[in-house]
Amino acid sequence: MKKTLLFIIIILLSCTNKKSNKKEPIIPDNSLIKNTGEKKEKEIIDSVKHNFLDTQKTKNSPVKILSAKLLKNQYSDHKDIQLTYKNTTQKNIKAIKFEWYCENVFDKPASGQFFFVKGISRGHTDILLRSKKAESKIWEDFSTDAYTIIAARAYYVAFADGTKWELK
Repeated sequence: MKKTLLFIIIILLSCTNKKSNKKEPIIPDNSLIKNTGEKKEKEIIDSVKHNFLDTQKTKNSPVKILSAKLLKNQYSDHKDIQLTYKNTTQKNIKAIKFEWYCENVFDKPASGQFFFVKGISRGHTDILLRSKKAESKIWEDFSTDAYTIIAARAYYVAFADGTKWELK
């Protein structure tokens, strides 16, 4: 018993007497990193939002968005979106690609179809849209927290005659 106790004391003393050559790590002030990261994120969000609100880009669009509504999905927590749009040209349209930007209740980009790009979602239709006619389409399950639609637009249009239009 004495030998065991003496052995434990020797081990404890040898552990406490060792001097460590390791330097204590310097912990940076995370508030500076956090603020810089938040500022950069806000700049990116503002840039994307401004891009969608820039009506100069869409003034020559052959497709006009008449309305955009968020709908509650009947079988899940996800939101659906309904776009009503009109062909403003003399040509028939055979396909359209749409994109929209939504925010949640905290005025942050809503979750969407893309993991890394929040706020933006996309959809397309390939149903023939005759000249000067309007149509409506619903895209399901695009977001779990969308609260408001900031803007929606067509970014690619394929006409029945083979010509194409793209948002610049």
